[in-house]
Amino acid sequence: MSLDSVLASLRVPSDFNRYGDISEHDVIARLDQWKEDALRTLKELQTRVQQEHATLSLKQQADIVAATTVFDSDDTWTTSVSQGLVQEILHEFSEPTLPLVVQVLQHNVKPIFRSNPHPSINLETGRKLARPAGGPLASQDFYDSQTWKDHPGASNIVLWCVRNIPSHAYEDLWHLVIPPLMALLDDYEARYKLMGVTITSVMLERVPASVLKRTGVDSLFMASLNRSLTQLQAPETPRLLPAAISTSLTLIQLMTSAGSADRFNQLCALLGDGIVGSIWPYASDRLPALLASIDALPPVLEILGCGLRSLYEGTRYPARTPSRPPRIRTEIRRVANLVPSCPMRPHQGLPRTHSALEGNNPQRCCPLLGGHRRFRLTRASSRWLEGRTQENMSHTCGCVPIRAPGGVSTIHGN
Repeated sequence: MSLDSVLASLRVPSDFNRYGDISEHDVIARLDQWKEDALRTLKELQTRVQQEHATLSLKQQADIVAATTVFDSDDTWTTSVSQGLVQEILHEFSEPTLPLVVQVLQHNVKPIFRSNPHPSINLETGRKLARPAGGPLASQDFYDSQTWKDHPGASNIVLWCVRNIPSHAYEDLWHLVIPPLMALLDDYEARYKLMGVTITSVMLERVPASVLKRTGVDSLFMASLNRSLTQLQAPETPRLLPAAISTSLTLIQLMTSAGSADRFNQLCALLGDGIVGSIWPYASDRLPALLASIDALPPVLEILGCGLRSLYEGTRYPARTPSRPPRIRTEIRRVANLVPSCPMRPHQGLPRTHSALEGNNPQRCCPLLGGHRRFRLTRASSRWLEGRTQENMSHTCGCVPIRAPGGVSTIHGN
């Protein structure tokens, strides 16, 4: 059998996308038989690659990578045995050349996603468009023509490419990477969003901040990650929410300077508008989503530089849910205990704004979010105190003071 025929037989049937919803026994039997046949084909391909690797053309190498990476995940069409075989095959390409990565992106990935252009992306450059292409109905068209979903595992190919793109090559490959990534990240199904978030997280480990900023994709990423926080009742929610919050933190740190007002404002938006505003008001009857968001809190608070002891009792939304308050309060207390307390320090000479935030307790650390008083936190209202200088901060524990005169998302103390 020719190599092309072997690889063609590994094309994952599109019915696997709805495997959990299939009730027809003949369809299930056909798919299960395909999995067994694919296992034998992978064994044959493994032997072939080991014997012929040195003589394979660039196109053949790319086709092998594209055909096998779809099995490198825990999906309905994979087994532990097939994953092991694929990892051994891909080991032969563990240090791919840049031309190989380009070949996979250009000839294996691009054709899959070409019919589903993202309305906010220039397909020729990968840059953010000034306004969405196609007018107000562009988003609906984006969701209507999703032929890439007929290729189960296509996201794994994108992930393999992103893992193997060197930092210096991103600018040249931007137009090949961003369109498929945004198609995943902005999909309406949580499973594809999760894969998009995973790929974005891997990309942020290497991509230059200058490329993200210059192309405007940093704002698209942040908007998409924020939308991921509204997926509260999908099976993937317990994994999606922490992943989206963690990736948002990474993006904020990459795109802003430590100690800057911009970083502070974006962190406040993630906490106030994102976690508190987008998840907690709607998660009172969705415990997995609520607990997942609580588990993701400590890194946010650590980077923001704030203590949050009084988050025990939570916000007025989840902690007062009549059906499950003990469990929720226990989880909030557990996470709050993970956040280091700021030492008690006198705050002589600080503006009275601090006293208002601290419940009029001058011994309390200035940046405590909550305390025994309510305070409001939004992107617009949370900002630096006037006159923040090194001298003013020398007596504090290094945390960021907050001035919050008004807003919409409210955190309560006890």
